[in-house]
Amino acid sequence: MDFTFKTLSAAHAADWQALRLEGTRDFPMGFLIGPDDVLKTSDDRVRDILDAGTARGVFADDVLIGFCGYRPERLERTRHRAEIGPFFVSAKYHGTGAARFLMQGVIDEARDAGIEQLELFVDTENHRAIRFYEREGFERVATHPDGVRINGKSRDDHFYVLRIKPVAVPL
Repeated sequence: MDFTFKTLSAAHAADWQALRLEGTRDFPMGFLIGPDDVLKTSDDRVRDILDAGTARGVFADDVLIGFCGYRPERLERTRHRAEIGPFFVSAKYHGTGAARFLMQGVIDEARDAGIEQLELFVDTENHRAIRFYEREGFERVATHPDGVRINGKSRDDHFYVLRIKPVAVPL
């Protein structure tokens, strides 16, 4: 299967919203919002979010099948870092390599931008995501207690980092 990676824009709004709804409904531990929040988000707000340039997508045959938030730090003292998430690929594309393709696209983009560390939070009970992140080289460095509350229930998150080696520039 051929995949493509690109920055999402307002042109992808309807497809992105459909994927967010699928993700929040089927994998609630992977999102800070729920399905009701997705449905309440206006079309204008969705377009604004995507036009901010902080979402990346993986496509199969020009169909958006997954996305990842990508937010590089801007301050001088922290701009070696970027946060990623949420990270989601539609369930019907699990096991196809789409998630690895999306993650590699984000890693390559970060490296090319001089980012040396990617960071993410993942629910401590989101075992499938944890296995994926660890296979991709992320290392758990901390646990954030009571980081999220879903329906009033406290949830803990693990904090993961991936150190990225800068591209060697020939002299």
